[in-house]
Amino acid sequence: MESSMLTFVLLCVVWSNVAAIEVKIPEQVYEAVNGSDTTIPCKFETSVENPQSGVISWFRRDLNSSARNELILTYYYPDKIFDVAENVDAKGFSIDADLLNGKADLIIKNVEMEDNMIFECRVQIRGDIDGTNSNSATLVVLVAPSTPICEVQGNPKNGEDIKLTCVSNEASPPAEYKWQSLDAQNNPRDPEPKSTDNGGVLSLFGITTDTSGTYTCTSSNRVGSASCSLTLSVTP
Repeated sequence: MESSMLTFVLLCVVWSNVAAIEVKIPEQVYEAVNGSDTTIPCKFETSVENPQSGVISWFRRDLNSSARNELILTYYYPDKIFDVAENVDAKGFSIDADLLNGKADLIIKNVEMEDNMIFECRVQIRGDIDGTNSNSATLVVLVAPSTPICEVQGNPKNGEDIKLTCVSNEASPPAEYKWQSLDAQNNPRDPEPKSTDNGGVLSLFGITTDTSGTYTCTSSNRVGSASCSLTLSVTP
């Protein structure tokens, strides 16, 4: 009885020291500037010593939680080759893989806004079926604001209320807006007392001929900035 119990304890110790496969992506979110190249790292540990064969796959899906995975590429070992899925741009994706050292990094070239997605790394090692064989991370593509569009809403007539609008159609993270103005003599001036500046909309109340001048809106985020201007002429 004591011998059987000792054997059971020894087996438990051995089993507890055998690690199943564990796939890890160090960060949950990665950022890349639009048009740049980026890498999403994927590391893994396996209980198989010197694995003889394995498959690494990368998938992507929309940020919508109900979206389905779409295969990007598959890497094969020991062949050390990878195939890009038919519906994926072969020039845009590649892999830096080393099965023996637990490396399966995805390389994305010339990232675009469409690459704002969740990317999943999946590793399959022959003989290692337990553990966590996949992990995922979100890629956020950073884009400087596009040149904003400045417009006047309302009738620029003495005593009227009008709005000056400013919007960049493209920006990630979202742009912040700031209005500045020059008077008719092109001198900088403080904001109109009867005005509000919120989210790219400059509201001017009870305008007068003194409200006339050049108005410039700057659209900015931590990637860059752009601006537009308009000339406001208030009629009596």
